[in-house]
Amino acid sequence: MQFEKYHKEIDKKLSKIKLNNTPKELYDPIRYVLKMKSKRVRPILAILAYKLLNRNWKGIIKPCLSLELFHNFTLIHDDIMDKAPIRRGKRTIHEKWNKNIGILSGDLLMILAYNMLSDLPKNMLSKTIMRFNEVSIKVCEGQQLDMNYQKKSHINEKQYLEMIRLKTATLLGLSLELGGYLAKMNLNEVKTLYKIGELFGIGFQLSDDLLDVYGNKNFGKKIGGDILENKKTFLSVKAYELSKKEDKENLDYWKKNNNSSKEKIEKTTEIFNKLNLKKITEKKIKLFFDLAYKKLDSLEIKKLYKEELKNYLNLLFERKI
Repeated sequence: MQFEKYHKEIDKKLSKIKLNNTPKELYDPIRYVLKMKSKRVRPILAILAYKLLNRNWKGIIKPCLSLELFHNFTLIHDDIMDKAPIRRGKRTIHEKWNKNIGILSGDLLMILAYNMLSDLPKNMLSKTIMRFNEVSIKVCEGQQLDMNYQKKSHINEKQYLEMIRLKTATLLGLSLELGGYLAKMNLNEVKTLYKIGELFGIGFQLSDDLLDVYGNKNFGKKIGGDILENKKTFLSVKAYELSKKEDKENLDYWKKNNNSSKEKIEKTTEIFNKLNLKKITEKKIKLFFDLAYKKLDSLEIKKLYKEELKNYLNLLFERKI
């Protein structure tokens, strides 16, 4: 595969991160999560952004690893809050060990993420850490909104899109931004790269929402898991927005009914089908991806250099990676 060389190099460097052996309850979960099958999307995006101006990409692997470590920290804590049993086809850390171990292991991953930035030149280090902190705050804001919204019976599309922008898309934006910054692009180009990642990130999360209902076992998450957990997703938000009284009452009934997991998923999906939510969601996903591509085309960089990044985004869009 065209992008396999980046994946292999990232995995190689991750495997060489020095971790202590004791206490094993702290370090074994980190080894476990870093060995999970993963697309390594965020560091690869940073590499591809860097390559828009500089082809010698192996020299920036270490700071790019910070994105992968930070991302895994957020996933561990997110799984604890969501009580998710499966991540990437494997038991989540709090399920395999326990909640407290998950919290500590996640915290340590965040610290390790910042360690990966330590070799940057001083004039770049402070700016990079500042941006990491700004995005970290946005991720936390998004996570808190997610938890707040779980307590609400309904939210609107605008609220949901803003929540996933903060929680998910900002880190993808930072990934492209970091690559551009390390390549010493100008400020406008770096800002454009961030926006590309943010737009793509929203589309990517909407795609996750869609696959939770209409995906297959290769997706890496339990199909219908969001329905069983009564999670707010784009589909559930639009279902309440578009449904009439009878369907709303049925949605409310199945939201409260946890006696039959299979039937709950089936009945909720039937309502989604009735409202044509698969097509509506696919259209919204395409909108955000198209906006991202338009921004990428606007960069005054050789088309040849942009093609690799565009091809990678296309493969992610089509879920072929």
